[in-house]
Amino acid sequence: MSGYKTLLSLAVLLGTGVTVQAADPKVASANPTFANPDTPGLLEGKPAPDAVNITDVVFLKQLAIGGKAEIELGKLAIGRHAASGVESFGQRMVKDHGEANSKLASLARSAGVELPRDLDAEHAAVRGELSALRGQEFDLRYIDAQIKDHQQAVQLLIHEIGSGQHEGVRELAANTLPRVLEHLEMARALHAQLVMGKEAPRRAAAAPH
Repeated sequence: MSGYKTLLSLAVLLGTGVTVQAADPKVASANPTFANPDTPGLLEGKPAPDAVNITDVVFLKQLAIGGKAEIELGKLAIGRHAASGVESFGQRMVKDHGEANSKLASLARSAGVELPRDLDAEHAAVRGELSALRGQEFDLRYIDAQIKDHQQAVQLLIHEIGSGQHEGVRELAANTLPRVLEHLEMARALHAQLVMGKEAPRRAAAAPH
């Protein structure tokens, strides 16, 4: 089994609901046939390994936004958490995504892709909502958002691995996927702990004396 199929199987086993789809409607129809005639490698009948297609560009931009959001939300978790596990998870997000963002920025520069500097509307809304919460309420909302974000990241990474053109960008996606799957598993386990902890007092109160 190839490395890609192994990672895809792992994603399915973790229940990410992975569907290999584009993050942008244009990506689904991305085709070297419509490339600029001056695109390197086009005359040879195949794209150059260091040329980017629409999938690569969308991937780099979306991954940059997601990575920035993980760092900002992780810092919120460090200061607003109730459960120690949420603080540890937030610290891990800041560390891992900080390192990943540095590699991403370097690769994007070499590929000639300008990355967004700000969050998109969806992540900005989550940041605003979490900024108004503290304690257990913050913990559950934060981890819920983390599960959703990492599920989307898995889809984005797998799509790039299968449909990207730039060898370096595809390699980045393949190297990043195992770490994102690990983060997703951590978030799910933490969510289960938080829910059990919240429901335990209710069960105790309902137990017959």
